[in-house]
Amino acid sequence: MQERSSPRDLGLWMGQMTVGANNDITDVPGVRVGHLSLIQGVGPLISHGKGPVRTGVTAILPRPENLYRKPCNAGIAVINGYGKSLGVPYIQETGILNSPILLTNTLSVNDVANGVVTYLLQQNPEIGNNARTPNIVVMECDDSYLNDIRGRHVKSWDAILALQRAAKGPIEQGNVGAGVGMSSFQMKGGIGSSSRFVQDQSGRSYVLGMLALANFGVLEDFLLAGVPVGKLSSHQPLGYVPGSLILVGITDAPLSRWQLKQLAGRASLGMARTGAISMQGSGDFCLMVSNNVSHQNNFLSDWDLDSFFRAVVEASAESIWNSMFFAQTMEGRDGHIRYALPIKETLQLVRNWQGGLH
Repeated sequence: MQERSSPRDLGLWMGQMTVGANNDITDVPGVRVGHLSLIQGVGPLISHGKGPVRTGVTAILPRPENLYRKPCNAGIAVINGYGKSLGVPYIQETGILNSPILLTNTLSVNDVANGVVTYLLQQNPEIGNNARTPNIVVMECDDSYLNDIRGRHVKSWDAILALQRAAKGPIEQGNVGAGVGMSSFQMKGGIGSSSRFVQDQSGRSYVLGMLALANFGVLEDFLLAGVPVGKLSSHQPLGYVPGSLILVGITDAPLSRWQLKQLAGRASLGMARTGAISMQGSGDFCLMVSNNVSHQNNFLSDWDLDSFFRAVVEASAESIWNSMFFAQTMEGRDGHIRYALPIKETLQLVRNWQGGLH
């Protein structure tokens, strides 16, 4: 099997900003990520509830301390609202994140949320007694092309296990966690991540990391480094099921809820760099979080944000591309197949185009 590499490692230009040591979201100090992958069975769908299973859970902890007791500032952008994610209205209203961020498939949102509730109740005995309840955040994409999604194979304890597995990077990308059954541009997608160093106008340095759950797009729209690879590819696209894109961004910069909302809005520009148009059936969201809780309202100036905007755009696009470059071919239910991005052919198409051979 061909070893998978990132487009950056293969020499493609991914942007002008400097990346972190792992080039993933865990380059942001304190951030941890955990995956739980469920891959069971082959062949026809026997009956709903018996597989084949191609799904999972990804847990993101923005900081090591108790999030319920020390919440983070957060902002969210709804790029296209055809989605079933939990926790969006509360963040829109308050700008507060006081629980971990979980990613999974569409029909497992409530089971995962149940696991997060258990996890938080164990950590915080005051919840429901003399303290308010937390806002559970579970975001989703539809993996039904490869997965027996009606079987709801993800259970509450899977969410807890993903949280317990959360660790520093480098993180695993591609067919892992919530990305196991996902598709991008009618090829195999999944989990991807990238990071950028950012400086404010006074020279202080911060890190911004993005993580993508990529499950959207049609092949003919696919762009890579400005090249219409989807139009030029010899790959024959197989069945299309409208999906979604979830982008989660975290920074250690002291940013307000309003500034984070501005950053979240720029993620759509990174999405566009990959050729996406955010189709009607695509639930596209970006959640941005600051894990810097020591600022005491001493936020950066709005005039510092341009470099953060660039970081969001670059890291969002690279995260999506990474999800495809690291993903491997997978056969799911009823013989449905999502082929991995053909790296050798893709690199040749990009280099021919850039060399003027198109």
